Amino acid sequence: MTVDEDVHDEGVEVAADPVEQVGPVPWLVAACVAGFLLAYFVLTHFTDQARAALWGEPGTATGVQCLTYDNSVANAGTSTSCSGSFTPDGGSRSFRVRVDGGSEAASVRAWRADGSSDTVYVSPTAWAGVFPLGLSVLLVGLPTAVTVAYAGRARKRRTGRRGPVGR
Repeated sequence: MTVDEDVHDEGVEVAADPVEQVGPVPWLVAACVAGFLLAYFVLTHFTDQARAALWGEPGTATGVQCLTYDNSVANAGTSTSCSGSFTPDGGSRSFRVRVDGGSEAASVRAWRADGSSDTVYVSPTAWAGVFPLGLSVLLVGLPTAVTVAYAGRARKRRTGRRGPVGR
């Protein structure tokens, strides 16, 4: 008779209901899901410049005008905002956009991240996506690694109690 079996009055061996402890698995799974959601948010909101550098729609930004705002009253220094007209290389009509890294040249090459973006980048760099991508990998990878490690330890403990299976 093993530890998991019980003997009733008639002498018939019946498997006992083993009470398994749930442990931190639900919290670890919730951390994985939260990590995936946060990673999605980071990747969709903070990688426009990297996406523009890698897969962006090329075009020409014209009539770029930059305005400098004095935020010294709020102890924030100054900020510059540039806008202009963007004409995609495909020949479609131009439209107003915010220009990041803009220069006040008459015409400048620029790239747009995707069709819904209202920002074009004058000299985009893929390096701009390194931090958001690394953060996303950390947000997804850390909870997943902890969950896998915990599941492996729990499985070893469970099979260690009952002896090796299949050997």
